[in-house]
Amino acid sequence: MRSDSSARNNRRRTRKKLIYVRSLSEIPDFKSDDEIAAWYETHSTVLVQDKLKTLPARVGGKLRKRILSRQRRRDSARKRSDISRPA
Repeated sequence: MRSDSSARNNRRRTRKKLIYVRSLSEIPDFKSDDEIAAWYETHSTVLVQDKLKTLPARVGGKLRKRILSRQRRRDSARKRSDISRPA
């Protein structure tokens, strides 16, 4: 018997089954991101996915600065390439 097979069997035994949410009313109001993460580790909304609203992502802090910086570099590179092209 291979040594890694027992580790694989242990992983299968400890894996929890997901609880499938059947209506939007089953989704609680969350107070923190940690609460959301903990709930989604044990629940799946795949059955009501088409009823959920899609909200725009909000980006802040360091990630926002990095994204804006990348966009500025891309835009300035485009301008430079437009200037160097012959008309």
